[in-house]
Amino acid sequence: MKGEYSAVLVLLSLAVAVMASWSALDLARRVTSGDSAATRLWLVTGALVLGSGIWSMHFVGMLAFSLPIKLGYDVLTTVFSWFIAVLVSLLALFLATWQSANLRLVLGGSVMMGLGVSAMHYSGMAAMRITPAIQYDPLLFAASVLIAILASATALFIIFHLRGLRGSSLLWRKCVSALVMGFAITGMHYTGMAAARFDGASVCLAANDLDPGWLAVTVAMLAIGFMMVGIVAAIFDHRMEQRTNKLSSQLRVANGELMHAALHDALTDLPNRVSFDARLDAATRQARAHNGKVAVLYIDLDGFKPINDVLGHHVGDEVLRQVAQRLRTGLREDDFVARIGGDEFVLVSQGPMDRIAAGRLAQRIVDATALPIHVVEQDIHVSASVGVALFPDDGDETRVLVCADAAMYAAKHAGRNTWRLFSEDMTGTGNDILGMQRAIRRALDEDEFVLHYQPKVSALDGSLRGVEALIRWQDPQRGMVSPGEFIPVAERFGLINAIGFWTLRQACCQARDWQRAGQHIQVAVNLSAQQFRQPDLVERVRACIEEFGIDPALLALEITESVVMETSSSARRALDELKQMGVTLSIDDFGTGYSSLAYLCRLPARQLKIDRSFVVDMDAVAEARTVVEAVIRLAHSLRMEVVAEGVERAEQVALLRALGCDLIQGYYFSRPVLPAQIEALLASGQLPLLVERAVWTDAGRGRDDGVRRLIVAQA
Repeated sequence: MKGEYSAVLVLLSLAVAVMASWSALDLARRVTSGDSAATRLWLVTGALVLGSGIWSMHFVGMLAFSLPIKLGYDVLTTVFSWFIAVLVSLLALFLATWQSANLRLVLGGSVMMGLGVSAMHYSGMAAMRITPAIQYDPLLFAASVLIAILASATALFIIFHLRGLRGSSLLWRKCVSALVMGFAITGMHYTGMAAARFDGASVCLAANDLDPGWLAVTVAMLAIGFMMVGIVAAIFDHRMEQRTNKLSSQLRVANGELMHAALHDALTDLPNRVSFDARLDAATRQARAHNGKVAVLYIDLDGFKPINDVLGHHVGDEVLRQVAQRLRTGLREDDFVARIGGDEFVLVSQGPMDRIAAGRLAQRIVDATALPIHVVEQDIHVSASVGVALFPDDGDETRVLVCADAAMYAAKHAGRNTWRLFSEDMTGTGNDILGMQRAIRRALDEDEFVLHYQPKVSALDGSLRGVEALIRWQDPQRGMVSPGEFIPVAERFGLINAIGFWTLRQACCQARDWQRAGQHIQVAVNLSAQQFRQPDLVERVRACIEEFGIDPALLALEITESVVMETSSSARRALDELKQMGVTLSIDDFGTGYSSLAYLCRLPARQLKIDRSFVVDMDAVAEARTVVEAVIRLAHSLRMEVVAEGVERAEQVALLRALGCDLIQGYYFSRPVLPAQIEALLASGQLPLLVERAVWTDAGRGRDDGVRRLIVAQA
């Protein structure tokens, strides 16, 4: 008995096979792209959808075949064949979750899947329950099983190959792959059908079970539903891929911005210290390999600090941006400039380089920096001190920057606004700076600092009105080190805050000791600019006062004129809070900065200290005396007490008293001494005698009549 095929249904079975293959590829990608929970969900639902699709293709192909007898299908066997299709699909999708494919995996999986597909096909044939039983041609039967295995191997290979692709390349390869897999599956089915031999007296025992017409409707609905799932999944996949690509693009941009921020200075957009270190390392390795040289230029701005202090940080920031732009301009292809500190820049220059070429480059930087910078409708002038060192002539990759730094300090000492090439006689300077930095850290840990106190004497009666705490360093190797040597190094390496707050605590401790002994001596402490800008300054001062239980009036804080003139709200708020606390505020070094009288009259300061540069010549230079007199009158008009520091001669004492100065401080009365010597000075009663002798000594001299009469009148 021979059967016939419906061409329409054959083509439909091929279309269903192609769609099933498409879904297999799509589902395989989804199974491998989710987390563990999503993977399990896609395995189960994907196996149901894909298995139903393969089974639908099989039964569409079965319905395309007709015999002269009435056909039907056994329900349980038909369901069993569907179940086999689902299991085969589950196996295929499970294999797709493996991260890497190898020959053993592909061969083993292909054999299992091929046997499973063959079992589905021949169990579906058995569902017709033909008697006598269907006979199969051995060669065609073996060929159908082999085709099923090869089709499974092809499917696995394509799944593993395509799952890493994206975009248009994936789309067309997926279409071609679905066609190849669809033809392979269809070829297996119709090879198996061709292997079937039906006896002329065959009878279908399942003719009254599942009617082919009803089964056709069911299979058609499954096929249509399966194709709809494939279409929806494809659309969803396309949209998700677009969204993923968009998110990936945004992530790449964000990663790029983060990487840029990590390697560049936020203010100037120049490379930062991390980038500089990497570039210097690469440049020195390349120079070593090609027997070349690398020039390192260390650039530090002169006169930048007063810009921040007086005009504000927003102006200082704009100055730094414009300086950075000038440094960028004119760079050669192999040059690299970075900002590594507040107003410090470094430049690495490769290519043909010697000391003459490096010097010319340094001079161009000095000239470019010296040009006026126009900010907020005014011209601001800064200059640059540049130190130059060559690798490998002056130092290896670990030393060349230190050498350039030492040369920069040599340029500073030479008068600034210039450049210097590194030389061997600068090596000691660089080593001393680094050694002192380490020694300062050790001194803080081992309590090597001590405070000396210099008296502040009443110009009227010579009584002790207070002392100024001045730090000294008792270094085991260097001996007594003055602040002029170690304070600049501490400021440079960020140690000044630790030193300043140590001084504050020790001064409060000494004020407590004097207070307990019945001597209420006000102790003045200098605040550095960095301390004044600390957000917790007020809390630290309050904590010291409470810790030692002193009267707040016994503590005076001396702040330099340039710092106290800052117009920021936080600076003004800190001053107001300190005044409300009862602490005396003093403006130090008055006359050396850029005071705004309009702002000065609103400050909560109670003291004003005249800088020693005006006091030292006031008895010999009329202009200096005029300045001192004007400052005293200004301070008194603002209800501020005046302190003159740097007084060393009796003539200065007499003149200051005659001009109405309130307090006098200087070597004439006492050098900075230890607390015990202050107590001895008080006990001796020497201070009033010194003032009296100074007044009468000066009055007896033949100075100009106006001053002499003033002195005599005050005496």
